Parts: sequence; structure tokens; C-alpha cells
Amino acid sequence: MDEISLEVRNLCSHLDFDQEELARRYAHERDVRRRPERNAQFIRTDKDFAHLSRDPYAPQLSRAPIADHRQVIIIGGGVGGILAAYHLREAGVTDVRVIEDAGDFGGTWYWNRYPGVRCDVESYVYIPLLERYKFTPSEKYSAGAEILEHLLSIARELDLYSKSLLQTRSRG
Repeated sequence: MDEISLEVRNLCSHLDFDQEELARRYAHERDVRRRPERNAQFIRTDKDFAHLSRDPYAPQLSRAPIADHRQVIIIGGGVGGILAAYHLREAGVTDVRVIEDAGDFGGTWYWNRYPGVRCDVESYVYIPLLERYKFTPSEKYSAGAEILEHLLSIARELDLYSKSLLQTRSRG
């Protein structure tokens, strides 16, 4: 009997069922998954996942690479990127460029718009700059759409759109 079967037998010795049958089932399921190609069975080509790199919320954008210089480059327009831009502005730094892969700001809240999505911590703790922008969450655990709209309003207020490259990835 192999190690897994012995382990199952030992763990289940006090239970009232056919332990030998359970051990056979576990061994069968294990053997089904032990294919000759091992981990190679899970490797996919880029074409298998190409659709996941497309932004479903924005039309595809195509442009030549942009090479310019800024005092500060912020990679990502989610909560962290927006807060970085806000605090840099408060410190007097205005030569900022935000580079964001998505078609708009919002990070997680831009990408995750499935029905019922909401913050899993209290909104007053999670949502940034509530006092500064006089925003009061409508619920203790805000819906994703409400959080996204707040983040977009901050991006508009900071005029980040004129300083950003949306639908863009940075290379080195």
C-alpha cells in the first residue's frame, strides 16, 4: 500500500466506512492527474490567454512608443498610484507621468466590475482622501462602482488625465 493510502487509512481509522474503497478512490484520482508530461500539461501558449490582455472596457488603442522625460513616473493608476500623484502634488512636484495598462484609473476597481463586487474592509478605512474630497461612502462596505467613481473623480480633480498614458505599458 502506498503512502497516501496509509495516510488516509490512519486519518480515518475511527470512522465507519469502507477505508479500502476510499484509499482506492484517492489513488485512482492521483493516478489520473499523474500524466507523463507532468507540469507541461499546464503550460499554455500566449494565444490561449491573449484575450485576457485586452481591456474589455476601452477600445483598443495603438500608438507609437513614447520616449520623454519626467521628474517622476508612477507605474499604475490604482489607489496607490493616485495617492502617490496626490501627495507629490501636495509636495509641489508637478512634472509627473502616470503609466497605466488599463483604459482608465481605478486599479482593482477598474478591472473587477462583476455583480456584487464590494470592498471587504470598512469603506472609511479603505477609500482614500474622504475628508479632502468631502466624500461619504453610502455603505459600510462600499460597492466597487462607488469606489471606482470616487477614484476617477480624484483623477479628474488632479488633472491626471493630461499627465498620463493610459493603455500603456512601461519597458525598462
